[in-house]
Amino acid sequence: MDELVNQLGLNLEESFSITNYVINILICSLLLFLLSYVYKKFGKSISNRSQLAKVLIIVGLTTFIIISIVKSSLALSLGLVGALSIVRFRTAIKEPEELGYFFMSIALGLGMGANQLMPTLIGFVILCVIIMVLSKLNKKSSFTQNLLLSFPLKGEEKATITQTVSDIVMDYANQVSVKRVQFSEENISMNFLINISSISQLSNLNEKLLELNDNITITFVDTEA
Repeated sequence: MDELVNQLGLNLEESFSITNYVINILICSLLLFLLSYVYKKFGKSISNRSQLAKVLIIVGLTTFIIISIVKSSLALSLGLVGALSIVRFRTAIKEPEELGYFFMSIALGLGMGANQLMPTLIGFVILCVIIMVLSKLNKKSSFTQNLLLSFPLKGEEKATITQTVSDIVMDYANQVSVKRVQFSEENISMNFLINISSISQLSNLNEKLLELNDNITITFVDTEA
């Protein structure tokens, strides 16, 4: 019976080292902070980048804690599989890039939770180098702008104007994120976060929006994504 208990790893006190655990979680935290910096610096998403960078740290540390608990216990590992089988993640991933960074965060938590410092560190450094190289190779003269629109609106136009304006913006911008749409009795105000390749593209978008309504007010505000 004692042999079976040892095989299942129910007695964790003998193999657990507080010093080793603290060192690993601190290293993991540092690597996750570096990952969040890399994402904010080299990521291509035009919105929610700072918020997602914080989530990456939480996900990585949570993974670290889980792996630290179950790594030496077969019984706990099997229990974890059963528990996770009923979990469903409903949050939508807006861009494939976000999924890639989530996997990187989980990989850091897995590696450090399993006490595999060198493989985790080497893999993380190589991934960061690849991200930076790809960012340099794909770098274009693109920039992010806040597009603010305001113009008078007739009652019968309310049903279609939002889609019409959105279609025009998407035709001229590389990436578009709708931040705000506000209707009043006689006016509409819209706010888009857009990524534009060049000044000429910005000018073309401006001209197309002016054709839509002579009384439209168009404002482009430079902002950091």
